[in-house]
Amino acid sequence: MQEIYDEYYYKIYNWSLNKTHKKEDAEDLTNSVFLAIFEYLSKNIKVEKLENLIWKIAYNMWCTKAKKYIKEKDNVTLDEEYQIGYSENTIDKIIYKEIIDSIDKVGLTEKETKAFRLYYIDGLSIKEIGSILNLAESNIKYYLYNARKKIKEKYYE
Repeated sequence: MQEIYDEYYYKIYNWSLNKTHKKEDAEDLTNSVFLAIFEYLSKNIKVEKLENLIWKIAYNMWCTKAKKYIKEKDNVTLDEEYQIGYSENTIDKIIYKEIIDSIDKVGLTEKETKAFRLYYIDGLSIKEIGSILNLAESNIKYYLYNARKKIKEKYYE
C-alpha cells in the first residue's frame, strides 16, 4: 500500500489540483481517492491493471465531489436524464459548465448547439426543448447525446 501511495500521490494530487484549482480541495480529493483505493484493495478483489483502477476511482471521486459542490454552491438540481443511453463514465455536468464558453469550437451542428444550450445553460427539460424546437423528445436526446460525444472527444484530445 505504501508503494502505491508513494508512486501515485503526486500524480493524483496534481490532477486533483488541476480539477479543483484550490490546494485545500485538491488535498481533500487526493485523500478521498486514496481512502477509496485502499478500501477497495482491502477486499482482496483481483485487479488486472492497478493504474486503471486508481484513475477510475479518482475520476469517480471527482464526479461525486463536483456534483456535491454544484448542489451546494449553485443550488442546482442535477437532472439525470442527460445520461440516458450514455455510459456511467460520461463527462459530468461540471465539466460541461467549464467548456460552455468554448462550445463553438467543438464543431456541433446548429440543432446540437441549441439543444445543448437549452438543456445545460437554461436548465430546460427534454420535453420543453422539444416544444421550443418543434422536435420529438427522441430527437432532442439524440442531439444531446451527439453533443456530449463530440465534446468528450474534443475534451480528451
